[in-house]
Parts: sequence; structure tokens; C-alpha cells
Amino acid sequence: MFKKNKIKKLNTTNFHKLTNKIFIKIEKYLDNFSEQLDIDYESNFQIIKINIKLKNEIIISKQEFLKQIWIATKDQGYYFEYINNQWFCKRNKCEIFQLLNNIFIKKY
Repeated sequence: MFKKNKIKKLNTTNFHKLTNKIFIKIEKYLDNFSEQLDIDYESNFQIIKINIKLKNEIIISKQEFLKQIWIATKDQGYYFEYINNQWFCKRNKCEIFQLLNNIFIKKY
């Protein structure tokens, strides 16, 4: 896990650098699942919209003011903060790719 004192305060420039990096990694990650799960996605560096089998949508977005990444599914919303050089969910403390694995592998 992580300690509260390891939360790094991000300025806007660093936030955008870090989120741009993770969005590119997420796109590469989605490419691995695209054939298996019939995923289609579009990205514009502010938001990634993912359509799974043309019936379920997941939205990943930057929240600049809060310095967070949000993931919205049909069931829940997840809020990620940059801690110990990774993006962790505030609610369940999992890393962003752990959550994406759970969403894609378990639900779809």
C-alpha cells in the first residue's frame, strides 16, 4: 500500500505530463484486449471513451482541478491520485491497471 505522506503534490504542468503518459499506456493496454473483447476506443488526451461489444461504455478522464484521473463504468466511478509514482484508486487503493484488469477480465 502507500503512506499518506508519500502523496506528491502536482502542479498543472506535471499533472498533464503524467496523465499524458498514462493515457498512452492505457491505449497500448487496450490494444491488447481489442480483439479478445471487441473493444473500440477513442482518445483525445483529455478523455478516453471505451466501447465494449457496442453495449458497455467506460470513460477515463482527467480532472485537472483535482489532479485526478476518473474512471466511470456503468456500475461505479473510480478516482485516482498520483502516489508513489503510480495512480492509485482512492476507494480501494488499487493501481490503475489492476482496476482495468478487474473491469475487463471479470466483467466482460
